[in-house]
Amino acid sequence: MSVRPRHLAAAAIAAPLGLAPATVLAAGFYLQEQGVTGLGRAYAGEAAIASDASTIYFNPAGMTRLESAEVQAGAHLLFPRSSTRNDGSSFTNANGQTLPVEGSEGDNPYDPTPLPNFYWAEPQSDRVWLGFGLGTHFGLKGEYDDDFFARYDSLETDLRVLNLQPSIAVQVSDRVSVGGGIDLQYADATLRAAIPDPIGPDPALDGEYRLEGDSWDVGYNLGVLIDLADTTRLGLHYRSGVTHTLKGTARVAMPENGPPLTGPVVATGEADLKLPDIASAALSHRFNERWTGLLQYTWFNWSNFDEIAVESNHPLAEQELEQDYRNSYALAIGAEYELNPAWTLRGGIQYDRTPTRDSHRSTRTPDGDRTWLSLGASWHPSERLSVDLGYSYVHVSSEDIELTREFDTGTVEYSGSTRGRVNILSAGLRYRY
Repeated sequence: MSVRPRHLAAAAIAAPLGLAPATVLAAGFYLQEQGVTGLGRAYAGEAAIASDASTIYFNPAGMTRLESAEVQAGAHLLFPRSSTRNDGSSFTNANGQTLPVEGSEGDNPYDPTPLPNFYWAEPQSDRVWLGFGLGTHFGLKGEYDDDFFARYDSLETDLRVLNLQPSIAVQVSDRVSVGGGIDLQYADATLRAAIPDPIGPDPALDGEYRLEGDSWDVGYNLGVLIDLADTTRLGLHYRSGVTHTLKGTARVAMPENGPPLTGPVVATGEADLKLPDIASAALSHRFNERWTGLLQYTWFNWSNFDEIAVESNHPLAEQELEQDYRNSYALAIGAEYELNPAWTLRGGIQYDRTPTRDSHRSTRTPDGDRTWLSLGASWHPSERLSVDLGYSYVHVSSEDIELTREFDTGTVEYSGSTRGRVNILSAGLRYRY
């Protein structure tokens, strides 16, 4: 991605504002971990199976298929790991001199990250249910060493999108139910990156910029659940995209040999964070009393994220940044097996395509195509209580990073590659009343 500011200060202020959306715009940083049983089957069939209260997130129409009122709490512990390789990145200063950009190759920037969820569902009549869900739907937290070779692209990212979802479901007939919910979202971001010194790339001479911003906004979701036969169920679900206008403060410290200033530049600014529309179609088929097969296709509308318009109270910070994301999809297949009345076993596989492209892939989102392998189990010690467990291994494919970052003092050309993996452990409790 190329950024052409009119002045070094403009780059320092505009870059972190513009990069705020880029911290989540990849399939991997849409957080699917919204239910423990779903994780155990790689989220296959989630819009159709309606086996517990987490259906509030995946298809609220499924509440009408629950056996009784239910409260559910779960937690996922994510162990992400990413490595980035430098394949000859360079810096060309204003005098035309080209120097290598060196530094550490990005030791894993991620710490183990907890991700909790909560759901409540209760019937109000024979045909009407109310529910509520709480979870973090998008997010990333990572920090590189200060001498990271791609420090002019990113050093620190901390972004969370919290979603509160009051929902309703209505059973229209014996075979058809509809449902919907309001998505009340809070987005919060902290971003940090380095500014290159005009003499050359040196961590001791670099400047730095930092952004903190947040936003509240509202979306919605709608679903339908159809029993095609006594053993086969179809689920359809749509979640609207939400555009957050992140408003915050950018703090800029100039490089050692940059334009002289009396102190750090502090400016207010805003940039849109466009989260995608998400549409899912799922099938659940019960082969016999023990085996259930599950299938799901999910589509993500990332293509509307083609550029970011940055607005600021600093006139030099006005900027438009190209993004060039593509639509993506995920395809999952899984199964459940009722071992006995006390135990249910499950498993699944998912392929999740990244929307990022080589020429615009940032080290803030070192994403690639993802393959999920998942296992899970539920223990039912009584008719009212269930304990859910899940594990997923997510392989992130190796992808190229070819980025251009332009400043008045010179141009940084990044050439490298990235790959990663994620291990996920989940546990939850469900209580029916």
